[in-house]
Amino acid sequence: MPATQTQFRPDQDPTLDDARSLLSRVWGHGDFRGLQSQVVTEILAGRDALAVLPTGGGKSVCYQIPAILRPGLGLVVSPLIALMTDQVEALKQQGVAAARLDSGVSLDERSAIWAAARSGDLDLLYVSPEGLAAGAMMDRLAELPLSLIAIDEAHCVSQWGHDFRPDYRNLGLLAERFPNVPRIAVTATADARTRDDILRSLRLEEAKVFVDSFARPNLQLSAERKESASRAKTDARVIELVRERRGKSGVVYCGSRDGCDRVAQALRDAGTNAIAYHAGMDTKERDRRLERFLAEDGAVMVATIAFGMGVDKADVRFVIHADPPGSLEAYWQEIGRGGRDGEQAEGITLYGPSDIAWTLRRLDSRPMAEEVKQVQVRKARQLFAMLDGAVCRAQAVRRYFGETDAEPCGVCDICGDPPLLYDATVPAQKALAAVQRLGGRFGRGRIVDHLTGRTKAVQPWEQQLSTWGIGADISPNGWRDIVDHLLFEGLLVEDPNDGKPLVGLGDGEAVRAVYKAERKIEVRRVPAGYDAGTRSGNPRNRRDRTGEGRNAALETMDADVRARFEALRAWRRDRASEQHVPPYVIFQDKTLLEIAHAEPGDLAALAALPGVGQSKLDRYGKGVLETLGGLD
Repeated sequence: MPATQTQFRPDQDPTLDDARSLLSRVWGHGDFRGLQSQVVTEILAGRDALAVLPTGGGKSVCYQIPAILRPGLGLVVSPLIALMTDQVEALKQQGVAAARLDSGVSLDERSAIWAAARSGDLDLLYVSPEGLAAGAMMDRLAELPLSLIAIDEAHCVSQWGHDFRPDYRNLGLLAERFPNVPRIAVTATADARTRDDILRSLRLEEAKVFVDSFARPNLQLSAERKESASRAKTDARVIELVRERRGKSGVVYCGSRDGCDRVAQALRDAGTNAIAYHAGMDTKERDRRLERFLAEDGAVMVATIAFGMGVDKADVRFVIHADPPGSLEAYWQEIGRGGRDGEQAEGITLYGPSDIAWTLRRLDSRPMAEEVKQVQVRKARQLFAMLDGAVCRAQAVRRYFGETDAEPCGVCDICGDPPLLYDATVPAQKALAAVQRLGGRFGRGRIVDHLTGRTKAVQPWEQQLSTWGIGADISPNGWRDIVDHLLFEGLLVEDPNDGKPLVGLGDGEAVRAVYKAERKIEVRRVPAGYDAGTRSGNPRNRRDRTGEGRNAALETMDADVRARFEALRAWRRDRASEQHVPPYVIFQDKTLLEIAHAEPGDLAALAALPGVGQSKLDRYGKGVLETLGGLD
């Protein structure tokens, strides 16, 4: 703990100019960003506030600066020891008198901290909600002048949020114990319902609410549907993704402790400096591993959600979800670990139907009110609908949080290569009818076999069903995509059945809407036709999601088209190198092929081509035309 308190308090009531001066002197920033100045002004005036600012948006500064400028001790309630340790150590490095009280602090250290607080030599004291409720801490704090009370990661107070912690519910008592002390609650992720719950639970009904934009333009988001539920295949894909980003710092999120250990070891075997991190390790070991990650260049942390909250490593260049989280709030918070320095970063999520089944089983096993459980299930389905959907990912997240005017980001995988949607309403009706007639007694593979008429040793009762072989015009892989999508949308559900999932009908009202064609079902991949001449039933000429032969265009293009295509690829490679981004985020090969074939002569003609949105037209249109013109 610093021996002396930071001497920055003015003689008169602090102003925003005082705050800016302190920001420059201690943090080295010329001015506040976004809504920071408005939040700081509110707290300096002694009023309550709720601030919802994006990850990396500088939430902590909103209470740290007023705590230093206002007379008294700033009390910060924080949920994790790792989070408290990180912030306190950072403040000490900046010369701010800060300390924490948690289970890792010795009795002698605790005595010294309380002595510094009583003598006025401490600016900020961090405690956990559990520690605040234990013993006589409230009574001891009541003897001290408090400058403010900050409740960090305030979404933890809400049963509607993604990380509810019962101990946070007791923090409403602070309004009674310290009625004249301004309080500020801060979080990075809270939808409107969660915000209302925070205000009510913390008794902040009169607080001014600040909600900044959730836009993170430096994040390039993408999602990939897993080829299968095989852990080995998922691990191999994660290793491939990390290898493509060799030398960059990143985070890989796994859904289990065993998964963290397994993936970290596989990455180390592949030559990556990978570090596993999860709650199964003792505190000292986790601290040691966190210190390694923060200190070492190019380190990759493989972690459960026990890692990340409040950890401020600025140069994380990618975040990969080997297993998706349970809600859009958790997704945005975890993806937000990347690019906190404002530079380009990637967020990549791998997902599949087994993941949503696992998420729903986990929710079902948790003790919670039925109303809360229904909300959490809906949040999970909203996440998977976004992952498997065709709407700009950043736009979908921002609209979820209430930004109705959010526009497409222009850099995610959906914006970069817009999928061609296929109206699968009729196939969906067939799949739902098959599941209904099979009585929920079979898994996905057997349902696909039933639809294509390929069930081995089929019984007469099954052949007599009206849905037997009704889908023989679509390949098995095509049916798997459709069934998976219906699972994501909640029209079908899986019963775990001791590891052998059985598929049944989901929400009855929604299923009836599909039967009546009142609800349209669209999938992102045209289901390939059925070929009885192959063992799998898939056509010999595999198709990509556009329905065109994957290499046919390359194989048949003439010399002029190939020259334009290669010139455009070289131009794209240079632009990607300048921005330190993968080439595909500039334009997909498919788009470059379209341009090479069409040879547009002006921006209007270029804009008419698939894969060229307005944002990319503005940014790259002139360069594309100049590249084509240079070949004349």
